[in-house]
Amino acid sequence: MLKYLFTFYFSLFIYFFSTAQVFPEHNYPTNYFRYPLDIPLKLNANFGEMRPNHFHMGLDLFTERRVNLPVYVPADGWISKVKVDPAGFGNAIYVSHPNGYTTLYCHMNTFPTQVLQAMKEGQYEKQSWKGDVEFEKNQFPVKKGQFLAYSGNTGASAGPHVHYEIRRSDDDACLNPLLFYKIYDVTPPDITRLAVYDRSKSTYEQTPRILSLTKAAGAYSVAGGSMTVNTDVLSFAIVATDRVTGVANNNGIFEAVVYLDETPISGFQIDGFDYIQTRYENAHIDYRIRSNGGSFFQHLTPLPGDRLPIYYKKGDGLIHLNDTATHEIKIVVKDANSNASVLHFNIKRTATVPAAINMQKDSRYMLPGQINVFEREDVQMVSTEKSFYDAFRFVYNYKTSATAYSNVHVMHTALIPVQDSMVFRIKPNKEIPATARNRVVMIKTAKGKTIVERATLVKGWYEAKFREFGEFWLEVDEVPPTIAVAGVADGGTVAAGTSITCTVNDNKKAIHSFRAELDGDWLMFAGLGPVYRYSVDEHCAPGEHELRLVAEDEAGNTTERIIRFTRK
Repeated sequence: MLKYLFTFYFSLFIYFFSTAQVFPEHNYPTNYFRYPLDIPLKLNANFGEMRPNHFHMGLDLFTERRVNLPVYVPADGWISKVKVDPAGFGNAIYVSHPNGYTTLYCHMNTFPTQVLQAMKEGQYEKQSWKGDVEFEKNQFPVKKGQFLAYSGNTGASAGPHVHYEIRRSDDDACLNPLLFYKIYDVTPPDITRLAVYDRSKSTYEQTPRILSLTKAAGAYSVAGGSMTVNTDVLSFAIVATDRVTGVANNNGIFEAVVYLDETPISGFQIDGFDYIQTRYENAHIDYRIRSNGGSFFQHLTPLPGDRLPIYYKKGDGLIHLNDTATHEIKIVVKDANSNASVLHFNIKRTATVPAAINMQKDSRYMLPGQINVFEREDVQMVSTEKSFYDAFRFVYNYKTSATAYSNVHVMHTALIPVQDSMVFRIKPNKEIPATARNRVVMIKTAKGKTIVERATLVKGWYEAKFREFGEFWLEVDEVPPTIAVAGVADGGTVAAGTSITCTVNDNKKAIHSFRAELDGDWLMFAGLGPVYRYSVDEHCAPGEHELRLVAEDEAGNTTERIIRFTRK
């Protein structure tokens, strides 16, 4: 009998704390939008999942592993925009609704004929295949349930699906679509690991204490149910995932809050933010652990330089242990349906704790919220106020190079994430010929990747902007790119529908631009590079033509090819 009473009261205990209101209630319309597919709802991914350098900003809707499923308008409105984004959304279409929201559908295969034609006209007007084409409000009105597009696998898609977003129209903020739909889900999130941080020092200056969790009677705890810490100010991060009932794959969580002795101290709710803010995911997670192949540990208390609007904080949001008594910690994790899991344990600190480091007075530290400068006689780095999320002691080294026009400057480590781009300036250590001074590039390598940027000469320094630390040096690049053409030959003929392909290569693999003109007018070649394609259409009328192809690399070297042909 006592066992059953314990289970009953423990369940009430879990329910009370899992439903405590910390964040404001949402007033989104829940019966306004229909589901955009005519197959049962199944999610490949949800809003707020962790991705490299960004949050997932919508729902990935399962399309039965196939393309060309009809996508339907979820509510009355008008098609306001289409977008071609080969490195991301692929073919995307936007529908604006009179209730102040916009819905977005990405990785589409194709659109209705009249929309495709208007999109093409907009691309020629802007002389750009990539990017947005906007429409007037009365140009393409749509009704709820009307056919909109066919699903596909275009852009940065790992397989056929529909990426679906709901945005606030006035500020373009992405909102959690699961707050607009009531789906059947009674499965609470899973909490698998806990990280403990001593916040008397930077999170980048320590290895957190990581604990696996146990689960009993529906609740989670640490081994033994308690822990002792050697600091009086700390924070936590968790690894947690969620599953929709009946679907096996793991999704991201919606909300997590940490309580100290039943008082909410800090937490987050992944409700909504925009694409300008999504890179702050690198502050929300333990970036070093993830970069080394580890899990996504999500901080429950934001780092000092984290500007995401998703957090709740009481005071500074940190756990302060002002005595050596035993205190209770609860971490409540929820999904968008308010299914909750609770992690609880006791905590106490040791009688004495180390003195905190005064990072403000240590000139070696780079600090969030301010401009930071590192300079030597031959290299400089200047950050913005938004570049860094937490403090760190900057480390510099250099290596000599027989081929570069500077030393190889080893600027800290790419394991420190960066929000805003930093300006790097390097002085050459050997004379650069006058004819080559406008062909200097700055090269950065980090984590196995190389990025090349054109360097601008300013008062004896060559400068460029980068968003990562790593190894930096100067080189001269006077080798122009090459253009290989297939599908048409100089003096040849082509017919309607002929595919003309241009493959552009560069010795630094750094193509800055590619442009095609037919008889002096811009011609739309589609492609992300290095391959660009054009299918002969109405923009190439029967008769003789001159095709001009121009490619430019990051150093400013250009290559031009002229091909004269006849369209049959």
